[in-house]
Amino acid sequence: MENEKNNQDKRKYDLLQHNAVASFFKNRKTQFLLQLPLVLFLVLVVLAGFFGIQNSNKNFATISIWVIWWSLLIISIALAGRLWCLMCPFGAIGDWAQRRSYYKKINDTFSLSRKWPTKFRNLSLAAMFFLVITWADFQFNLVNSPLNTAYFIVALLGIVVIISIIFERRSFCRYVCPITGLIGLYSMFAPIELRAKEKGTCKTCKEKYCISGNEKGYPCTVFEYPGTMEKNTHCVLCTECIKTCHFGEPVKKEGIILGSSNRSNISFNLRSFAGDFLTLTKTRMDEALFILVLLGVTVFQTLIMIRPWAVFTPDLMSYTGAGYESVRFILFISAAVLPVLIYSIAVGISKLLSRKVMFKELFTGYAYSIIPLGLMMHLSHNIRHLLEEGTGIIPVISDPFGFGWNLLGTSGYMSAPLLYNNNILLIQWLLMLFGLGFSISVGKNISRRMFRGNDSAYFPVLTFVFILFVFNLWVIGQLIMHKH
Repeated sequence: MENEKNNQDKRKYDLLQHNAVASFFKNRKTQFLLQLPLVLFLVLVVLAGFFGIQNSNKNFATISIWVIWWSLLIISIALAGRLWCLMCPFGAIGDWAQRRSYYKKINDTFSLSRKWPTKFRNLSLAAMFFLVITWADFQFNLVNSPLNTAYFIVALLGIVVIISIIFERRSFCRYVCPITGLIGLYSMFAPIELRAKEKGTCKTCKEKYCISGNEKGYPCTVFEYPGTMEKNTHCVLCTECIKTCHFGEPVKKEGIILGSSNRSNISFNLRSFAGDFLTLTKTRMDEALFILVLLGVTVFQTLIMIRPWAVFTPDLMSYTGAGYESVRFILFISAAVLPVLIYSIAVGISKLLSRKVMFKELFTGYAYSIIPLGLMMHLSHNIRHLLEEGTGIIPVISDPFGFGWNLLGTSGYMSAPLLYNNNILLIQWLLMLFGLGFSISVGKNISRRMFRGNDSAYFPVLTFVFILFVFNLWVIGQLIMHKH
């Protein structure tokens, strides 16, 4: 295990070893300058939603959020982890309300600073919020309604501000945000990480400014401790630990201590894809369940957009006598629950093949092997929308409200797909194969490290992953109905 960790460390490249990069992240204005444009973008989205034309094809709110932003978010997670969280406008507004400052470090925050309830210090609320938001999208047609999109954003901002004023730090981001689980779990695959350089140094550090803060920065906004952090799941890359961390090392000359120098024990590394899974030792049931629920919802979101759905739904309504909304709700809940049930059966068989390992250990351990394939499923779904519908933003940026403006001279642009079906399908297949390969590799690695190389225990889970892969190949091969 130690040799494996050393080999991994050798393949990492610390960006903070460059003074320019380190200075960039240590500067208190950096995060504000990244957040400000996105806050202004969010203001434009809300204004367009409330006052613009209520046509999803011609309104900046719907095109920019549900086609461009959501697709680019999934791509950014795969390539840069939780980098979005560094510049998130919702987190920014929560911070500004709580700190009463845009970037300066202050000691007296405008918050009751209550502790988040212990029983909810997991992904349970985030998972429920995610399901509610996903259902609201279907029920209130957020994707095709600029007005409802604006209402949704304003309501979410209100929740962020209220939680920031009542609870300490970024409790919303850690425990409530509807996409925190999605971003956090998928970011384990990303080729970047923020970590302590030497865990031993963290143990001997008396001040631990990373979790207590100092004059240069705040304590970790999401209650993480770099000294024990081994995965990207919760770190929102706020970079406060980069600003605050320093420890004294004795400066010697010819055996005589002349003084001490301050050095940082934080690294911001480039690494191989799926790096978190190679040394994973801590697994959680709430994360495992979120992985499976996310998997089911992702499949459902794709299913309702393919042509066979339009045939299947009326047949089911006729057979059951239920209305369309009832049928869709039942299928939505089934999609969220079914992967958990099927995976549980697979793990139950694994338990029979590996009697010495507890069911819970197998369930939580192997669940992480599904993440690479789940991420690529999500990415392949959204890459189609981006490539086929993304150019719709070009005329809209000249006329964001649909008032007949031509601010940038592009309002007359006739949108056309960037790529056509066969080329997009090839990209989707390659992404799915990429995800399958990583999922199998991660699963085998988990078997070797956590379950003493018991490959027979992994075979039922591998079968589950492969069936999921084949089913999704069929789904993405169907004709799809566009968001707009």
